[in-house]
Amino acid sequence: MGEIIFSQLEFIRSQTLKVVSDLSEEQADLIPSGFRNHIRWNLGHIALVQDAFAFQLTGRSSMIPAQHKVFFANGTSPENWTEGAPKLAEIIEILEQQPKQIISQLSGNLDEKVSKPYKTSSGFTLETVEGFLNFSLYHEGMHFSVIKMYKKLIQS
Repeated sequence: MGEIIFSQLEFIRSQTLKVVSDLSEEQADLIPSGFRNHIRWNLGHIALVQDAFAFQLTGRSSMIPAQHKVFFANGTSPENWTEGAPKLAEIIEILEQQPKQIISQLSGNLDEKVSKPYKTSSGFTLETVEGFLNFSLYHEGMHFSVIKMYKKLIQS
């Protein structure tokens, strides 16, 4: 697949940002009935997982604040937040910068094998930088779909 992955990362991220560009913080914080997260959580989760897949699990330093894990890791929910969660604008800024950071740090390293392969919750094993980036596209796509659904629910 090669360096085309970087164009795909930029394109997919632009689509994620575009779908939320007209939402206020209040709208992004509405939890649709029957669900446990909102759009802001999904955006923070996308950023957190992308950071883990691109940097942390490939042996590099995280590019986002450590506190994001408390708010956006698997199993977390805004229903349990007490204070200090990152604002929507901060998450958007991180999401805007991530593709550039990934390209800067990982260009020319796509074939690099990680020291410890990672098995996803669905049982797929990731062993190269490119594998992690490819899987992150699938992950973001799943959350993009959730965001679109939530947006439709909160605007109806």
